Amino acid sequence: MSTTDQPAEQAAGGGDSPPDGSVSRPSKNNRQTWRERPSAGNIHVGPSDLPHAGLRPLSVEPDRRLRDEAVLETSDAVKSRPWYSVVSEWRDWYDGYMGAHIEFEADDGETARAPLENSYMPSYGKRYYAKLKDFERGVERTYESLTTVMLTLTASHKNANGGWRCPADHMRDIMDGYDAARKQLHQALSGRNWEYARVWEPHADGYGHLHVAVFVEDEDGRRDLRAEDFEPVMRSHVENCQPAGWDAHQPAGDSVSVRDDVGDLGCYISEYIGIFGEEALNRQMTEQMFYATCWATNTRRVDFSNGAHALMKKEQFRRETGLRPEDRGGETDEYGRWKEAGVIDLTDDGLPQEWSVRTICSVPDRRPRYSDPTAGGVDTTPIDGHDGLDPTPQR
Repeated sequence: MSTTDQPAEQAAGGGDSPPDGSVSRPSKNNRQTWRERPSAGNIHVGPSDLPHAGLRPLSVEPDRRLRDEAVLETSDAVKSRPWYSVVSEWRDWYDGYMGAHIEFEADDGETARAPLENSYMPSYGKRYYAKLKDFERGVERTYESLTTVMLTLTASHKNANGGWRCPADHMRDIMDGYDAARKQLHQALSGRNWEYARVWEPHADGYGHLHVAVFVEDEDGRRDLRAEDFEPVMRSHVENCQPAGWDAHQPAGDSVSVRDDVGDLGCYISEYIGIFGEEALNRQMTEQMFYATCWATNTRRVDFSNGAHALMKKEQFRRETGLRPEDRGGETDEYGRWKEAGVIDLTDDGLPQEWSVRTICSVPDRRPRYSDPTAGGVDTTPIDGHDGLDPTPQR
């Protein structure tokens, strides 16, 4: 590893540290200065509004699929827009949700409205937190005792020429390493009960790195897991993620954390998400750069194992109905819902009340605008490559 690239891949934070030394928590540290925040009346930003890499294409990888808003089509090529332009498109998309509502209509003509949300809004963070708490309760209810393992997967933010990486390609490199490491994780925990939550976190320079929180049952209170047990997992990531270096992923460092004393799993994980706080458009620009990359690549910032989803579903049922999932029993209707649980609205005929989405209403200029909710969806387009523009570093 060269001295030029070394700061771009630190084990604790996954990227370059800013001059003030803060790392890996842009949602809590390094709030924006006036130089970083665009004016309130201007949604769009220019290259100089980004602290670095504003003119860098989001991707140059052939056939990389990006949202149409992040793609620029010319007469001879389909290319990614530069990072600053994608941030502008994301900000414009986000602003469209402000003051927007979704309207539902029941069979009897009754209507109801709810704010239209996206996953980058502070209000949506409450949903994330509720799911994390359901996961926590499910794990504690199911496992005899618990060990929590946090794995941090990252890669250099600089390319072989010493320039900034294209952020979407950097993110894909890390996912390639994760896909291989996940197989090794199954081997490392063979014979044990475990589930995981996977979280993308923005680093202080706007690039992403990946945390994998693994919750392992300690049968008979063994608590015998050690950081070195996960060396094959970390090596697999490094071997399958070309810009990842071993120095930043050694279990003896900060890339693997094994703990037996995590008392609040929901808070523990949500620290890595940055789900509370200001509106996204008021957050520091490097965090918005990360959000724009996730948005343009349709990347889920939080994901769970299948078993974790099952635990959360049981806890949600328990929380909403007061019933134990294993003791639900009773009479069910053709929709598979429990009548005595009181979780469905019934018509006068005793049938479930059907609600459907009627319209989406927004008020961008004091006059409401209505749009067809069935006309949405995310359209993506594969881009053409650009050889030599962003060579990955050799580790």
